Amino acid sequence: MRYIYNLTFKMTLSAIASLIIANKLNVEFATVAAVIAILSIQDDRKKALVIGKNRIFACIISIILSAILYRFIGQGAFIFSLFLIIFIPLASKLNISEGMVPAIVLSTHLLIAGEINIYWITNELLIMGIGIGTASIANIFMPSLEKIFNEDKEFIENQYRVILSKMSNSLITQTVDIDEEKVLKELEIRLKESSERAYKIANNKLFKNNSYYTDYINMRKNQFDIIMKMRTHFERFYMSFEQTHLMSKFTKKVAENVKDINDCNELLIELSKLKEEFKKMALPKTREEFENRAQLLQFLNDMEDLLNIKRNFASNYL
Repeated sequence: MRYIYNLTFKMTLSAIASLIIANKLNVEFATVAAVIAILSIQDDRKKALVIGKNRIFACIISIILSAILYRFIGQGAFIFSLFLIIFIPLASKLNISEGMVPAIVLSTHLLIAGEINIYWITNELLIMGIGIGTASIANIFMPSLEKIFNEDKEFIENQYRVILSKMSNSLITQTVDIDEEKVLKELEIRLKESSERAYKIANNKLFKNNSYYTDYINMRKNQFDIIMKMRTHFERFYMSFEQTHLMSKFTKKVAENVKDINDCNELLIELSKLKEEFKKMALPKTREEFENRAQLLQFLNDMEDLLNIKRNFASNYL
């Protein structure tokens, strides 16, 4: 059963089916229906629907335009050039360029037909309908990516826990783990791959408005940007304060609560209390201490942004 989801298999099957149907109906140039079917196979349903619609529209315009030009002006290279001059800019203007090539091929059939009549027009409509129709049936069968996406989620959340735990330790040790760069690179790659899967899942749900997958991965990508920003503060941390230990402890707690189901409200309340506690502490005594405390405060503000992004996402889905 899994073969039905394979693009190559679907192309082959829809091409063979188109050829058989076209031959059974005694359609001229039956092989073109097979080619159109191959071109119409896509990797998600929404894209397939849009391209199929554009191809139908383009082919119908081509057939009508060709019938008018070839019947009333003539059939020859000059008239075909005139057809191209009219049709190509029109297809581009109407944003139906996906159907341009098949439509031009159908036009060539009418160009060499002995006479433009209902038989040839019906023949071209059948080629279009059989090719796009069989591909549309094949495009119904799309692989389920939810399981892989859930694996992506587990990996991403685990990596966030690892990174934030490392940050918690780095606040105290004033050092950065040697494998942190590797962890971030792997995470960045997985976020990109997961983003592509999320949009495919959303595009495969034609009759269901489900933006959870794309919203989730966009939320995590925005958090990743903030994490990269938080890393830059460690370039300027070279002093340890009471606030540093408190921030390290809080960062560790955030790491332990990186979950899809967490709305971050409790963490944000604790962060707000932490800010108030910082205000009550003794002021810095030197310029170096002031600069380090300022960086620590900025780190805290970035952490707040990180949590707010998750809270905003959670407000829509939890």
